[in-house]
Amino acid sequence: MSTPLQSIQTATQRISKLALVCLLAATVTHPALAQRYKGLHSGVMGHLTFEGGGGVTAPVSGTQNYSNTGWNMLLGGGWRFNKRFDLLAEWQFNRMGVPNDLAFTQTSGNAASGNEHIWTTGIDAKYNYMAHSIMNAYVLGGGGFSRQLTSFTGGVLVPCGYSGYSGYSGFGGYSGFGGGPCVGSINVKQESSNQGELNVGTGFEWRLSPYERFKIFLEARYLKTYTPNHGLPPGYYAQFVPVTIGVRW
Repeated sequence: MSTPLQSIQTATQRISKLALVCLLAATVTHPALAQRYKGLHSGVMGHLTFEGGGGVTAPVSGTQNYSNTGWNMLLGGGWRFNKRFDLLAEWQFNRMGVPNDLAFTQTSGNAASGNEHIWTTGIDAKYNYMAHSIMNAYVLGGGGFSRQLTSFTGGVLVPCGYSGYSGYSGFGGYSGFGGGPCVGSINVKQESSNQGELNVGTGFEWRLSPYERFKIFLEARYLKTYTPNHGLPPGYYAQFVPVTIGVRW
């Protein structure tokens, strides 16, 4: 039977051997990982970058009177000049609701709700002011083109299952085609506009490994669209803050 001292000595020897194996493995694999990292960041593919994400969009300033908090989607791609500077072509979609009292007023009581769609596409510059192996902190900004579409919808009674007339859709407690009245919806009023946009923001990126280009990002931007002063949503010079989480490569 081994004594406690012998057991400790045996465990110490095993740990030492395991540490030696790990050290040898790190010595062998580190150059391989470093070579892989160099390959991912060289050539044309090393300069291309792509992104995608989604999140929450909140109206700010006077736009709060015309829009409710909604959601956003972001897609983009571009050219990475070095570890600090990227130039991105981006497309973003924002969807928000219209306050019920505003929808009611704007349609003389014919609509109880509404929604706003805002598309933006433009060129944005991204600068990593803190660039580490695992985490980056960055600022970005740019501008381009935006389009907004606001739709006001009202309730209407239609036969259940009936969808043969443009603009109507029926749902309710009755089953079967034409089985009885159901509550549907119809676009009572729509308005749209095209204009320029500017945005500026900041965010953080995290790599799962210092030897991978795949990153998770979280960012917030200030977005200003130069919408006309016509008294309709999303208001004059509409302003929003989209907060987005996503992935970059």
